[in-house]
Amino acid sequence: MNETHGLRQHKRRRSEGDSTYFKSNKAKYIEELIALDQYTKNDIKELALSEGGLLSNDYRRVFWVRYVMPELQTGARRAQLGRAFSSDMDIQAFRDYGQVCLDVHRVNSRLRKDIKEKERLTLKENLKKVIIRSLAEGEKRHYYQGYHDVSLTMLYVLSENLASQVMSQLCTTHLASHIRSNLDETSNQMRLIIPLVSQRSPDLADFIVCSEAGTMFSLSWIITWFAYVITDENVIYRLYDVFITSPPLMAVYLSAAIVLYRKKEIMSVECELSAVHHVLHAVPQDLPWDKLIFDAQDLLSKYPEGELEKLPIRRRDVILKVPRSRYLDWSRNWASQILEMAMTPAGTVISTSILMGFAAYAFSLYSAYSSRI
Repeated sequence: MNETHGLRQHKRRRSEGDSTYFKSNKAKYIEELIALDQYTKNDIKELALSEGGLLSNDYRRVFWVRYVMPELQTGARRAQLGRAFSSDMDIQAFRDYGQVCLDVHRVNSRLRKDIKEKERLTLKENLKKVIIRSLAEGEKRHYYQGYHDVSLTMLYVLSENLASQVMSQLCTTHLASHIRSNLDETSNQMRLIIPLVSQRSPDLADFIVCSEAGTMFSLSWIITWFAYVITDENVIYRLYDVFITSPPLMAVYLSAAIVLYRKKEIMSVECELSAVHHVLHAVPQDLPWDKLIFDAQDLLSKYPEGELEKLPIRRRDVILKVPRSRYLDWSRNWASQILEMAMTPAGTVISTSILMGFAAYAFSLYSAYSSRI
């Protein structure tokens, strides 16, 4: 089969609605590619981004490793590097070992309901090894809460050794921003969501900005690649097909696509911080993921990563060319922001008025109480 023709046919089939027929043909095509062992990273990406992604974990076991580590061309080479990576290091000596243990202990919600106790304990021990071995490869790599979710997904699909290697490689690319000593780079990524949303829907962006909800709702989406907020493991695998084969900021584009898709639902609540944050943070489990993936790709093609940092915030008919940090964002220390505002001349007047109002109210209560005695 001609590879280029096959991939184009699969992309065209996406809009015909016959999903079962499409996936059946796609599976046959994947089997042919694997049997011939003649495919490129671009072939893998085309398959991962089209409807259904890589279809099964058997295929992912081949394609994820080949995409992330193309130097592993043969099974013998994979086994050789796998043995080399799994050295008998003392994982308990890892600086964040205590926190890793706590987070691994809390992964029960993602374990199969019918898993036996011995298997559960083995899985958790292997997860610790994947986390610590992949981070121990670099001195500047720091563990963050959420890294265990990404590692668990890799462990479910790959062996312990290969999962460790893939995670280690992702630490140099897609996860590099999150494994710093702080989450400043991650916060900067989160702040790109609203400007991106504003290009398609200025009124929705205006609504979110006015509510002062910020972008903290997206933290777990971005640092876990949605594994923390999605309950269906198959959906998680499907999204990881996309994230692994896309640029590092794809989680930002998908986050923007989700916010845009839920516009009506978001704008139906009161334009107030807690209400808007709540609706934004609660990801529905029945979202049309293939459509959202397509929408995210469209955003990426129109607003590439290189241009995203300079993208202005469109609010209705006005373009705000202001620093991202100037709209309230919970990813910053919100208490400091309030203090900063209070120190301005206008803030001083407002603060004084509020304090005087409270004082007057307290005095009136005291007077009323005294008159009754």
